[in-house]
Amino acid sequence: MSSMNDQPAATAEAVLAHIGRKRRAAGRTMKQLAWRWRANYYRRAATPGGDGFWTLPDHAGRSYQDALRMLHAQLQPQRYLEIGTANGGSLTLAKCPSIAIDVAFQLDHFTAQTLNKPVSLLFQMPSDTFFERYSPATLLKGPVDLAFLDGMHHYEFLLRDFINTERHCLPNSVILMHDCVPTDAFVARRNPDDRTLRAFSAHPNWWAGDVWKAALIIRRLRPDLRILAFDAPPTGLVAITNLDPGSNVLAQAYPEAVAAHRDLTLGAFGPEAYLRLMGARHLANPSEDLAGLLRA
Repeated sequence: MSSMNDQPAATAEAVLAHIGRKRRAAGRTMKQLAWRWRANYYRRAATPGGDGFWTLPDHAGRSYQDALRMLHAQLQPQRYLEIGTANGGSLTLAKCPSIAIDVAFQLDHFTAQTLNKPVSLLFQMPSDTFFERYSPATLLKGPVDLAFLDGMHHYEFLLRDFINTERHCLPNSVILMHDCVPTDAFVARRNPDDRTLRAFSAHPNWWAGDVWKAALIIRRLRPDLRILAFDAPPTGLVAITNLDPGSNVLAQAYPEAVAAHRDLTLGAFGPEAYLRLMGARHLANPSEDLAGLLRA
């Protein structure tokens, strides 16, 4: 197989220059053409032990933190839960009684802001352990209105977190899942230590894992849910509502669904097909009615 280091880069410049001359009149930018060329080229160029490298344009909408801030402001949740708190930046946005779950909190200088709410319950443990021992609805004295899931970046973990969280929600509650719209094959790798495709990625320090498969499974098995994916940097944000706390569809199908999707990669499924299936939307206006979109 020919090298992908020096020659393809030179070829890319020539190809893009030629296409640019032909299509500049049509108003297509060189940046757009570059993304398309790279995506097509790297899909064809197989890499050892896996799919070819694919890439999508970086998300151009509001950041996921902005989206969280907007939803807190618009939904005015009375009870909030999050999994994967890290330094506390996302927890700081909640002003209502809240539960935070993390295997290793790193709150440091965010502590004062993070705890500035009527109730802050922090549980340093795996989310599976938390749900085995506690009921969020009991702790918060009512169902969860808004949840943000950003725990372990493996799809089977996120799928369990969704199943366990939905049981403690209302039908019109909103569950947010982070990192479900990765932008290239390296970012979407399952193993964070896998460096096979690192040289091709514009984001060599990112890792979203394969949690996109959890969103795919939920979409496939639960057509009753309302699901929207937002182009929120860096790796997207999926919002789910029209929940059914009594549903056991995902719980019953869990073993088979996890096994069936174990070897599936986003490159094989098709990044563009995934975006269409998930109802991807651009999030640019800070005053956009996200709550309205989710209720439509």
